[in-house]
Amino acid sequence: MRILLLSPHTDDIELGAGGLVSRLQEEGGHVFRWLVFSRCEDSLPAGMPPDTLEREFLASAEVYGIADTEVFNFAVRTMPSYRQEILETLVATRREFKPDMVIAPCTHDVHQDHATIAAEAVRAYKSSATLLGYELPWNNLAFDSTVLVRLTKDHMWRKWEAMQQYSSQLALGRDYFSWEFVQSWGRSRGVQCGAEYAEAFEVIRAIW
Repeated sequence: MRILLLSPHTDDIELGAGGLVSRLQEEGGHVFRWLVFSRCEDSLPAGMPPDTLEREFLASAEVYGIADTEVFNFAVRTMPSYRQEILETLVATRREFKPDMVIAPCTHDVHQDHATIAAEAVRAYKSSATLLGYELPWNNLAFDSTVLVRLTKDHMWRKWEAMQQYSSQLALGRDYFSWEFVQSWGRSRGVQCGAEYAEAFEVIRAIW
């Protein structure tokens, strides 16, 4: 299966779908492409080089063994102004990469950048690929947890290892970058499907 990962910002896939990516990598036989739409220069602590988050993302992708990556440089919170350019990028990727599955932000995400990537992903892939929307609870006023992916502790540790590459975000003390939060979030979803851990996804489109 050919799987396209869409991150509005450098760390979104790791947070929302890092366990699923780990499980898919463990299964083998899948081909991944990972697009990140912002280097997030405005999200860095003062004094850090502007390419810090891009370098941290590449280290995270290496944890998963994914080399087919591309990082764009849309400024944070400006993506609604570049919808057409983003759509054209996604359409070009559809033609070249031909993904079977696209993992993107959920359609209920209220962050303007996330909402833009979700909406343009639907436009680009609604007729050609299964679309799953990942959960980011701090951005979701609602969420349709129509798919629960069972995860093991090893999957969760790999997700956590990938997140650990973001030293800049750990330095900011973001609550969602704590192991306590990541573990409790995974455990809560796991309880819903009889697993030790799980991640939840919205099925935006399923094509089999």
